[in-house]
Amino acid sequence: MAEVEIRKVQRLGASSLIITLPHSWVKRVNLKPGDSVMVVDEGLSLRLAPISRTSKSRVAKVDLRNVRDSMVLNLLIPCLYILGYDEVDIKLSERNTSLLSHIKGATLKLPGLEVVDLGGDSITAKVLLDPDKVDLRTSIKGMTILTSNIIRAIARAVGGELTGDVEAEIRSLSEELYRLRSIVERQLHIYPYAPYKDEGLNPILALTALTLLGLMDALLLDMVAIVKGGFRPSRELSGILSRLGDLIPLIGSAIANPSVRRAVEVLMVLQKVQEDTVNLVRSKALEDLQYIIATRVIDIVKILQIICYAVTCVGLSREGEGV
Repeated sequence: MAEVEIRKVQRLGASSLIITLPHSWVKRVNLKPGDSVMVVDEGLSLRLAPISRTSKSRVAKVDLRNVRDSMVLNLLIPCLYILGYDEVDIKLSERNTSLLSHIKGATLKLPGLEVVDLGGDSITAKVLLDPDKVDLRTSIKGMTILTSNIIRAIARAVGGELTGDVEAEIRSLSEELYRLRSIVERQLHIYPYAPYKDEGLNPILALTALTLLGLMDALLLDMVAIVKGGFRPSRELSGILSRLGDLIPLIGSAIANPSVRRAVEVLMVLQKVQEDTVNLVRSKALEDLQYIIATRVIDIVKILQIICYAVTCVGLSREGEGV
């Protein structure tokens, strides 16, 4: 049966109101000063739940003895990593060379992932990354800086500077971006809401933006393949891509700390970039591969506009709450 108590609301400072927590509940959930508590607004009532930063490790036990689908095998480790599992125990019917190779590759791509036990019919991998050491806002900004550098490198390639060094730069930046995005997604799944409120970060916005940025990254890599296939350099498209590269870090800052003013400023620039690209397409001055690049640019602009709309909505809601 639920325990009911009446507690008096007290004033703290000029505008804050507080109540003390029942001692019996604090003791039962082992709450200590400095711990995080999730506060859920349920209309006329509030629901509290402690958030343990040293929670019990999450272990996934996976039986792959009857699984032969290579796609499942390739997605298994990254998915469990992102979903916040600390340990993965995989059961095999026999020594699976393909899976072993994939897991070894994953340990290089996913920060903190290590194979700790390799038996004849089993594999155990652990994530040795401390989530408390991850700065989400810095990581999100870092992601958009990497994306910006990728776009700038592609802009050089579109302008006629596709060399082995540029390809290697894009490949290296993409690999670093994958590692950083995996950390951010994992962190957001481990601690989905309350710990970030005071940091100004909205986790739902962050996950949405990460998904859309992932789609944009796929379009960027598609551009690289197009440029390598007999593309005639275009100074106009190169310039448009460079302008997008300059905008991406601003969008990262807006995601990390939603700002209506910043989002609106970026939207205005995106609108101009979109108009310039559409006019270039309508001019019929582009060759076939240049036309494809231009359409990819328009798609990327639309993705960034959606992110900025979402940032604006979150920013407006925060201003409405007086945050």
